[in-house]
Amino acid sequence: MPEIQVIVADNDACGSAADVCRLFPMRWPVKYVIEPRRGISQTRNLAIREAGEVDFIAFIDDDEVPEPAWLDELLWTQKQFGADAVSGPVIPSFTPDVPEWVRGGRLFDRQCYASGPVPDNCTFATTNVLVRRAVFDRIPAFDERFSLTGGEDTHFFVRVRLAGFKIVWSADAITHERYSTDRANLEWLLRRAYRGGNSWVLVESALDKRVSTRLARVVKAFGRIIQGGVRAPFSLFLGKAAVTRALRSICVGVGMLAGLMDWEYQGYKSAGSDTSE
Repeated sequence: MPEIQVIVADNDACGSAADVCRLFPMRWPVKYVIEPRRGISQTRNLAIREAGEVDFIAFIDDDEVPEPAWLDELLWTQKQFGADAVSGPVIPSFTPDVPEWVRGGRLFDRQCYASGPVPDNCTFATTNVLVRRAVFDRIPAFDERFSLTGGEDTHFFVRVRLAGFKIVWSADAITHERYSTDRANLEWLLRRAYRGGNSWVLVESALDKRVSTRLARVVKAFGRIIQGGVRAPFSLFLGKAAVTRALRSICVGVGMLAGLMDWEYQGYKSAGSDTSE
């Protein structure tokens, strides 16, 4: 049986999560730590340091609930494929007040794969992932340049892939993320699309400074905007979800162009900001 320790890294200097940790006793030791500096990268890095010399570190976000076999499935898949990192599905669920056009529109669905190796263009997030501790010996931390913008996990796992580590998918290592009307609405979806385009360009620019890469990204950004603009009028006849997809494509492109001009959307600047993937 594996030895398990739970680390809760709280990015609130006031320690607002401490009471929650005490209210729900667990089967495993819980270490509660505070990162007073605002930023997602340093909070993740604190968790890594506090984990110490373990074999694996599994990450999950505070707004997700894993299925009972989640960790078992991650570890089984890691052993089966000899992987250095394993990720799995994040399935959306909704509070009763979320409108049907959001529920049925599949607007929160994420890319999933069969268990095993993933395509080279696949990007991982820390919402549901297991990482071999040895990976952090080569790539020791999440880059704090992305502390307020997000994209630190994309940047980290691109570096993991470029370093030659093996990354695989576990289709049965499932977590669930619950959405209420605070996020399941048009404004939030478009803001997240803009942030996604913006942070992707910031990550890409940090990893590849070639002029050709930036020019290619300009073309891709305008392609997103044109695609969304063309689809938008026709989507009016297909419902709100279709309109949202068209507008989201435009927002991704605009976010990319903003990133190319070195403008950062700082979604993690405060606790009340757009801070969820």
